[in-house]
Order: sequence, then structure tokens, then C-alpha cells
Amino acid sequence: MLSETFRTYGQAEPPAELIALRTGPLTVLYDPTTGFVRRIQCGEREVLRGIYAAVRDHNWDTIPATLRGTKREIGAESFQIEFESEHRRRDVHFVWRGSIRGGSDGVLRYGLDGEARTTFQRNRIGFCVLHPIRECAGAAARQTRTDGRVVACRFPDIIERQIFGQNSFHDLRALSHEVAPGCWAEVEFEGEVFELEDQRNWTDASFKTYGTPLARPFPVEVPAGTQIRQQVTLRLRGTPPAVPGRPVVAGRSSVAMLALTVPNEGQVPLPHLGLGIASHGEPLSERELGRLRTLRLSHLRLDLHLGSPAWPDQWERAARQTQQLGVALELALHLPRSGEVDLGELRRLVQRGAVPLARVLALREGEAATTPGTLRLAREAVGKLPVPVGAGSDANFCEVNREQALGHLALAEADFVFWSLNPQVHAFDHLSLVETLEAQPETVKTARAFAGGKSLVISPVTLKQRFNPVARGAPPPVPPGQLPPPVDPRQLSLFGAAWTLGSLAALSHAGAASLTCYETTGWRGLMETETGSPLPERFPSQPGEVFPLFHVFAALAGLRPMVAVTSDRVGGAGLFQSSGERRLLLANLDPRSTGDPPLTAARRPGRACSMRRA
Repeated sequence: MLSETFRTYGQAEPPAELIALRTGPLTVLYDPTTGFVRRIQCGEREVLRGIYAAVRDHNWDTIPATLRGTKREIGAESFQIEFESEHRRRDVHFVWRGSIRGGSDGVLRYGLDGEARTTFQRNRIGFCVLHPIRECAGAAARQTRTDGRVVACRFPDIIERQIFGQNSFHDLRALSHEVAPGCWAEVEFEGEVFELEDQRNWTDASFKTYGTPLARPFPVEVPAGTQIRQQVTLRLRGTPPAVPGRPVVAGRSSVAMLALTVPNEGQVPLPHLGLGIASHGEPLSERELGRLRTLRLSHLRLDLHLGSPAWPDQWERAARQTQQLGVALELALHLPRSGEVDLGELRRLVQRGAVPLARVLALREGEAATTPGTLRLAREAVGKLPVPVGAGSDANFCEVNREQALGHLALAEADFVFWSLNPQVHAFDHLSLVETLEAQPETVKTARAFAGGKSLVISPVTLKQRFNPVARGAPPPVPPGQLPPPVDPRQLSLFGAAWTLGSLAALSHAGAASLTCYETTGWRGLMETETGSPLPERFPSQPGEVFPLFHVFAALAGLRPMVAVTSDRVGGAGLFQSSGERRLLLANLDPRSTGDPPLTAARRPGRACSMRRA
């Protein structure tokens, strides 16, 4: 049996309690397990989303930190924290000493003094500063370049494309933005040249300022003994906004009040919902089929790689499962990287009509996003059938945003635009995953700006990346006893269900036409297979077990119009059937109350409901 902690969080221990600190008018949350400084606020205004140091190898994989030797001196309006952080995996071994100081004057300084203990290849080592999107998108800003010039500008509103060497915020020695009238937050950088990228491209809810500029060559060799020193300094310039005189207390409050309002107006269609066909390749049992039928799905996704000799068997397996469930097929068609493509056999199977096609996602191995040639071949595969064929990326929204800006995306010829989504490109802790829910609608908003009235399809939504789209080399083998990179034990947790509900609510209200999530069965699915987990000591599910996120899809079955619930402390959606049934689903995503189980409630639309948690 799973412990209550594992069932809630997908791990043996609950997330670390953040330590609340104050420096002058600023409040700060500190993560003692990672050295991550988070949620720097002036009253209710978030000034910075966070400051942390990252070590990223030649494949852009983040090497996790182990902290030790921590010393803390915490006062009423000041603090000083020191620690040692070690990053070690395969050939990478880097150790740095961290120093975080906040004085009563409100100045926050974070220093890094590190040394390479081995010789290795890196893409980045050093500080990343996160600016919150809610406060900063469209806000006035000032860039101080390394030559001392000051450039007045604004943070982008829609998501800025990510093209190496073309960042609008670059060559930075300092960056300031307007927090409130007459008050600016200034961040100074030492030890490296910094630039800014729009992390909404990967659904992070932040703009990230980092060094080294991406226009410089990477990866680079870091010889053993190399010293790296950096510092980030934050200060407020001008008159800070008035801050209520509330004490700062570490840990969770014992009582929280929650007010929700479900409006009568603002209904939007719920997207077509589907699942991926399980990557383990096993057929569905009768019990699994019975459960999946209750979800009233729209479609199943099949990733068909025409360069693989096994593709006809995969097609037949998909045909059988769609027929058994009475759903359509979303065909992610992966053309070979090069060489002639024989589409005759696939065209014969498609036109036979045994498998109704919902849509075709046109992809080619080695392409960041769909080119006109790839889209043309995908249309040839379906022949004269009236099946929508779309252009997009099997990777992140970043690739779609960049390739359309460069003119490479087959946008004009496409019937719809698609991309995939996951919350773990840059950060992996529970709070960072929750924060991505704020940024997910921004991808839909930006796609709408360049795609016009074309349908927007997000396929698939997963908890972890299925592959590394920016890797510079082959992925390393998975060590014995370790989970494959795409697998996350939070798949079987209440947290996974809560995040899923928040994601479905956010993307539905933003106007996505279709969402494909996870897989049918297995450790990337909605339920465990009848044979059980291949690695039960790491993914401790029971054979045939239904995961909590299954019940999210079950609660949505047959519901179509929806209304978003107004609250910044839960993920939820008011959902209404045409018959008049009204259902309100809520998930607790409040980082101040992460120990509480997900909440559920039903209330009449137009009414506010209050909940008291002890």
C-alpha cells in the first residue's frame, strides 16, 4: 500500500517547507533543499518570481543540486544564509559556495563562488533570474548594457520568439522594471553577460534572465579547476508601495479561508479530449476497455513512424483500439528524415475507412516544425478524404513560435496548428509545476495572434518531456533500477490529478480546440496495466490500479460548456451539461496549503462559496 505522502505527492517525502524571510519592504521564500529564492514580493506585488543557480550539461540537462553546510541568521527584517551546493552526474562535478544576504534597507544580494572538480562540457553555469509574467508582461523596463547605455523598453505581451542572437533583452549588466508608479525594481549582474528569454515558450510563468548569451558557441569545455564567480543584486529604486504591516511567518498558516465565484456568463466549449495509445504496445484488456468507455473520449493518438518496419502492426493495433472504444484516430504521422517515402500502403489503409481519422499531425524526423513539403506529403497520405491536416511541432510551443517567425512553418496551407506541452523543461519541483498553469493559456493567446481563426490543437499534454528536442547528442542509457526520463511517479498521485485539472481548465478557457493527454494505460497513462509496474520500487502502482487523474477525466465525461472559476488559489472549472446538470470541480494548488488534499464542491453558478480549512 502507498503511504499517504506518496499518494498525495508522488514521492516518499512531502515537498520541503519554504522558509519565509524579510528584507526591508520585501518578503522572500527560501527553499532550503535547492537554494532557490522564490516569490520576492512587495506587499501583494510580486517583484521577482525567483533567483537560482543552474548547471546544465552539453545536452541542456539540468544537473540537480545537493546542499550541505548551511548556516542561517534570520532577523525580523534581515537575513544571511550560506551553504555549499554540489552538482554531480556522470562526468560533471561542480561545487559552489552560495551566500544570500538581505538587509533592513531592502537590498538582496545572492553570490556564487564555484569550482569545477572535473573537466566536462557545459552549456550554462550560473544564475537565472525569473521575472513574473502577470506583473511584467507589457510592463515598462530599462536595460543597462555592458557599455553603460540605458535602453528604455517594455517586456513583451505575447510570447517573444526564441531565436539565438535575436533576444530583444541582451548584453545586460542590469535590468529594471516598473513595479508601481514611482517605484522600480533593479537587478544588477556581475561575473557574466546576461540576456533574457521568454520562458512562456515552454509554459514557465516567467521571463528568465541568464548568462551566457546563446549567440556564443556551446557546449564549451570547462577544465578541472576552473573558477566561476557571479553575483545578483536586487534593490528598489524610488518609493515602494505601501505594505500592510503583517508579520512574516515561516511554514503554512493553520487556517485558510477560500472564496470562490462561479459566474453565470463566459461559457466556452470544452475541447475535444483524447488520450495517447500506450507506448508499451500491449493490447487493452476488457476491464481497461470498460473503464475507458466511461470517459466518452473523442480520439486516441497514434505516433506512426513510417521509417520503422513495425508501423503496419502499430496501425492495426490502433485500428483495433479505436474500434473497441468507438473513437476516432488522431494520427501523428512521422515521415523519415530523408529518402523516398512510399505512401501507397498507408493511403490504402486510410482510405479503407475502417479507422475514422479526427486529424493528421504532419511531422518529419529532424524538423523542428512542419515545413510545406512535409504538409504536402501528409495530405497525399490521406488522399481525397476530408481529413484536417495540421502544421506544428512534436516538441514545445517554442519551436512553433520560432519556426513561424522564420517563415519555415507551413502555416498558410495548414488546417490547424499544434504543439505539445509539459511542465518540466526547466524546473521539476511541485511549486514550479503549479506555476506553469498560469503560462499555458499564453501559448494559446500567442498562437491565436499568428494563426488567426485556425483551430489550435495541443497534443500531447504530459507530466514530463517525452524526449529532449535540444539535445546535442544521443541520450545516455538509463541506469539499472532507474525510471526512464519520460516517467514521473507523480502520474499516480493526487498532485498529478490536481495539476491535470488545472491544465484542462486553463487550456479550455483559453480556447484550445482539442487536447490529447497522457496515454491510456501504463506508467504514463490513466491506470496501471493488468501486469503491473515494470519497476515497482520506483513506480509503486498496483496491477490494474486506476490513478487519481483518471477520475478527473471521468468527471468531465460528456460535459461540454464550461465556465472558469475565479480564484488565484485553486485550479478549477465550472462545467455544465446541456441537460442542466451543474458540476464544480476544484483542485487545491495553493503552495501555502500543499499538505491539504484536493477539494471538491458543488455550488449554483453565480454564487460564491466559502470553504474553511483547518
